[in-house]
Amino acid sequence: MKKSLLRAALVACLPFCAMALTVVVSPAQAADKDKAEGPKPSKSITKPLSECKKALDAKDYATAIAKCNEAKSTADLTDFDNYLINRFLGVAYFQSNDRVKAEEAFVAVVKNPACPPEDRQNLIGPAIQIASEANNTALVAELAQIAQKEKIANPDVYGTIAQSYYAANDNQNAILYAQKGIDLATSQGKIPQYAIYQILTFSYDKLKDRANEMKGLTMMARDYGKTEDWKYLLDFSLELLPAGNKTAREVAALDIYRLRLVVGADWSSSNFLEAADAASAIRAFGDERTFLQMGIAKGVFNQAKVAPLVAKNATDARKDEPILPQIEKTAKDGKSLTSVAEAYYGYGRFADAARVAQSAIAAGGPFAGEAKLVLAMSQVRQGNEAAAKQTLTGFTGDPALVRVAELWSLYLNRQTPAPAPAAATK
Repeated sequence: MKKSLLRAALVACLPFCAMALTVVVSPAQAADKDKAEGPKPSKSITKPLSECKKALDAKDYATAIAKCNEAKSTADLTDFDNYLINRFLGVAYFQSNDRVKAEEAFVAVVKNPACPPEDRQNLIGPAIQIASEANNTALVAELAQIAQKEKIANPDVYGTIAQSYYAANDNQNAILYAQKGIDLATSQGKIPQYAIYQILTFSYDKLKDRANEMKGLTMMARDYGKTEDWKYLLDFSLELLPAGNKTAREVAALDIYRLRLVVGADWSSSNFLEAADAASAIRAFGDERTFLQMGIAKGVFNQAKVAPLVAKNATDARKDEPILPQIEKTAKDGKSLTSVAEAYYGYGRFADAARVAQSAIAAGGPFAGEAKLVLAMSQVRQGNEAAAKQTLTGFTGDPALVRVAELWSLYLNRQTPAPAPAAATK
């Protein structure tokens, strides 16, 4: 797989850009500070700041800046005076699209000891964002320390810090702050922003830490359910299926492709034949037919070239499906019953698959785990997800099958509405 495609989705400026800068306190709020209890502005700056406020209200930013500079030139300014002046200047410069001077003003506000705590909390995000846009990593680091020391960082602020480090190729710090943002959002009962998941996942990708990259994709798939995230998660899961029993790995591969249909994940050209091969390996001819017909419908492979494979599958399925009821009647052991359940599932006969899978589970033995998976998948396809969750609770068995159970459980615990699963093709 070309992992570079994974990072292609990360645009130059993640959603934190628009998000963080919307928290700038309006000029009216800043102007009302002098009416509250506490520090008062010096009389010498009252008139220019009042005129500055009027100019800001009129969106006359040039005049607002001039009046702030006039106030700045006054002698014997207090910390609170400087706080108010830079507060207005930051808004005026930002609205004028002068990010460099807006950064200087907002940073001065954040560092000013007279800055009210709530204003520092409101402005730390924009200050970090603008510093990040300017690739001023040192300033980002300094502001990050202030945010943590003052305990005013929120998940969005952590995301902005992580974004800055990611852009600077400092993947360790990008991971550190992205994880802080994720943990904080989770502790607040919120779903972390998608962009912060991206930063975490792509940073691990740069470090070639596939295990943690998979964890990031897992959270993205669970909380946002985007088809491209499921695609990478399922592709990587196929690549990294635990070694063990060969038959279990073949079953696991097929079950991952079955999940791909249910979650609506994207398919690459090679996926269709790989899925058909996985189905054929365990004689799941119904599944094989579904994947072959999907590939033809998508125009992935030439009908003439796959015609022999399609013809063989049609012959196999024609002989196989009609005799399943008879095999079910005579089957006594878990292996035979599980094989029948697998076949029923592939033909889209989910109620039959669930019934026979329950018999296979009751029979016990080494195939009980595979039968549980068939039962859970059949319950999902019948719309009984609560029962499927119960079936997979405490799942044990071959490591490859355990991984499949984890993936199906992830789908069952998703935060997004279920997509319409692709129907089995007859």
